[in-house]
Amino acid sequence: MINATLDGSLGSYTYDDYHIHSVFGVAQPRHCPGVPAIILSPRSTWNDDEKYYKTAFKLSNAFRENFKKFEGYASEEIRRGGPQRYAY
Repeated sequence: MINATLDGSLGSYTYDDYHIHSVFGVAQPRHCPGVPAIILSPRSTWNDDEKYYKTAFKLSNAFRENFKKFEGYASEEIRRGGPQRYAY
């Protein structure tokens, strides 16, 4: 993915080519040269959706809690860049 990003083959963001992660709010490519599609969706690598989402929300909440230490140094734009959804 890094090579595809650097050489431009990953492509620009479009709704057809990317998916917005429901917990973290980041754009996930739907396809990438040289990368199996199943790896591009973290949820699809788990055998249990409920466990995946519980773990994703736990990580999201931990990130948000840790970031509180740095909020005073960050612009509003940076603060909005973190996970926006709350506990599952």
